[in-house]
Amino acid sequence: MALQLFGYIMSITGLCGLILATFTNEWKTIGHDNDETVFLDEYEGLWMKCTISSSSFVQCIGFNTLLHQAFEIRLARVMMITSMVFSSLGAIVAIFGLGCTRCLDKNKQSKDRAAFAGGILSVCSGLFALGITSWIMYGIVDDFFQEDKKARYVIGWSLIGAFAASLLCLFGGVLLCACSLTHLRSNTNLSKRPVSKIPGKDYV
Repeated sequence: MALQLFGYIMSITGLCGLILATFTNEWKTIGHDNDETVFLDEYEGLWMKCTISSSSFVQCIGFNTLLHQAFEIRLARVMMITSMVFSSLGAIVAIFGLGCTRCLDKNKQSKDRAAFAGGILSVCSGLFALGITSWIMYGIVDDFFQEDKKARYVIGWSLIGAFAASLLCLFGGVLLCACSLTHLRSNTNLSKRPVSKIPGKDYV
């Protein structure tokens, strides 16, 4: 029960991280090669691009038109929102299968199946977010070493947070699935245990 609860907490923490990372803007920030004479900072997320001047004035431009955005922005939005939906559904479904709750107590097999389904949804959520964040990280690093690039972006904190949250969802879902499978197998073995027709004697 402790491992199952720990996996659920990991999944919930991952969901919170996905939401926070998706709607913050520091997916990539401008790199200055440690040049302290540059006072203009830029950072970009999935929804807007912001500039901070030397006087600490922040100006943000929202990405209002969907079709005019870069392919990676559109794909990242879809993948991250899909990941959040899967993770949310997994968190709701898994509640019914947790050993510390009273839900479905009369049917242990259904309870374990609910926890397993929640774990699968959390694993899918983690894979979606892990795939898109890894791809965007690779693109940022690859662009950084291009010689013809004037603006060199580096990986921002929001992208790092999304990557970490995807791992939490993934491993939390794996723990939920593993604990549920263990319970399902033990219950199946007990149900298949042969019973002797002779009163007072059971086969072992």
